[in-house]
Amino acid sequence: MPVLYRTDIASEADIKVFRTDIRSEADLVIFETSSSWEAEAPLIWCYTDIQSEAGLLVHFTSDSWDADLKVFITDIQSDVQWLDPSRSNLLQT
Repeated sequence: MPVLYRTDIASEADIKVFRTDIRSEADLVIFETSSSWEAEAPLIWCYTDIQSEAGLLVHFTSDSWDADLKVFITDIQSDVQWLDPSRSNLLQT
């Protein structure tokens, strides 16, 4: 996955994301890292503070109904997976 940039402006985001604490409600299980080298797999996300370095701009919304994608964050890197693969086109750059 390309490096992501978090924006506070929903209208400038490529994708709006909602973080859920309930795995069965998620479309995607992701692992977050601070290392851009680890973020080479599509479901391992790394964030940058420099917008021009990002492959996608994401906005984290507080309402699930406003999100394009619902994610569950895991602490186990090998646990990442699509729970709803039909939504995978949302992460295409």
